[in-house]
Amino acid sequence: MSSDVRLPHWPAWLEEARQMLDRDFRERLTTAHIARTVGVHPVYLAQMFRKHFACGVIEYIARRRIAYACRELRNSGVPIADIAIAAGFYDQGHFSRTFKRILGITPSVYRRRHRPRADS
Repeated sequence: MSSDVRLPHWPAWLEEARQMLDRDFRERLTTAHIARTVGVHPVYLAQMFRKHFACGVIEYIARRRIAYACRELRNSGVPIADIAIAAGFYDQGHFSRTFKRILGITPSVYRRRHRPRADS
């Protein structure tokens, strides 16, 4: 067996939960639903998730949604309100507040700074 193969240092159920969040982050997910799906108590899921991934379940979802939104802001001309909904946020206001909390700038400023420039 190769010694350069790295396995996660967390239980399989926790990896299943993380993969579920990575796949379904745009859906309406709750810690209770995720815990039920992987077969553990919600409090235990929250504790283990924070221990192994250095953030809570809800924060992890928010970061995944913001990463998705950043790709859309850079690569499309879709209105910010539509990106917010597509990313899984309830409305543009909630999206903008979360975006600014995580990245320190608003979505519109991010888009201006990161859109490809047309050659003049």
